[in-house]
Amino acid sequence: MNIFISGATGFIGRALSLTLAEQGHTIHALSRRNNHPLLPVHPNIRVFLGDISSKNSLVAAMQGCEQAYHTAALAKMWTKNKNEFHEVNVAGTRNILEAANEAGVGKIVHTSSCGVIGPTLKYPMTEEDPRITGFPIHYERTKYLAELEVREFVKKGMNVVIASPSRVYGKGPITDSNTVGKIVTAYLRGKWRVNPANGRQVSNYAYLDDVVQGHIAAMQHGIAGHRYILGGEDVSFNAFFDTVRQLSGVHHRLINVPQPAIKWYSWIEWLKTSITGQPPFFLPEFADRLKYDQKYSSQKAIDQLGYRITPFPEGMQQMIQYYLQQKN
Repeated sequence: MNIFISGATGFIGRALSLTLAEQGHTIHALSRRNNHPLLPVHPNIRVFLGDISSKNSLVAAMQGCEQAYHTAALAKMWTKNKNEFHEVNVAGTRNILEAANEAGVGKIVHTSSCGVIGPTLKYPMTEEDPRITGFPIHYERTKYLAELEVREFVKKGMNVVIASPSRVYGKGPITDSNTVGKIVTAYLRGKWRVNPANGRQVSNYAYLDDVVQGHIAAMQHGIAGHRYILGGEDVSFNAFFDTVRQLSGVHHRLINVPQPAIKWYSWIEWLKTSITGQPPFFLPEFADRLKYDQKYSSQKAIDQLGYRITPFPEGMQQMIQYYLQQKN
């Protein structure tokens, strides 16, 4: 089967491309250049030069494809041009859907984010729970707007399913969306010394291999217009770093930093960025996220898609071994 994948050089898209290619499918991988260092290499992967801002290039890349995965997104914390988030995440999604319709693609899986669902007050959030905060973060707001685009096309009869990964970790290159990899590799090198929010804030961590299989299951069994959380275990920062220490044998002392102190520092970063135009290390809206937990339930995906969750220590062990081997 011919399958189109946008974001094939990204953390999720790259792993998804290689997995499907290994299964014998022919992958139409979209890339802005054919010498990208993270392009997946496999005999069954064909690279199509194009961009999600160019609908004509998308239609050409989708010709003959029965399925499409839209994993491409602007997942950075900050860009000089704030409109870029809308251009990529919203307008780009609209272009993907219009191109898929023109090319006759049968089914699409749109990769969203649990960031759209938002933070938790007490119990893990589900696909149907209302968001309890606004959208101060550009990425989350534009991914929400992208979901609205998807729902409009579903109303018109398109078969589109939404996959919503939580905080993804696993074996793979350090990319903008691989924030867990950035933290773990920095810790292993002795460059990460902070335990955010005194270590008590909880997030949901999804193993990359599970997320890839969840995307494939969403394509096979997902219902049009439905959202499926592809998550993992809820883990506090204290438990996160305890696990990394235990599995890696690397012990660094971390400084517990309360959320208000992080917020204060983030304003300094914001001021620096405003003056110099240099990328910030952190921003106030991200500091505010530390006031809440980010717990999510994957029960719907488990029940309807057969989604399986790798235990956090098991997945983290695979990830740490991978990065230690890369280091050597």
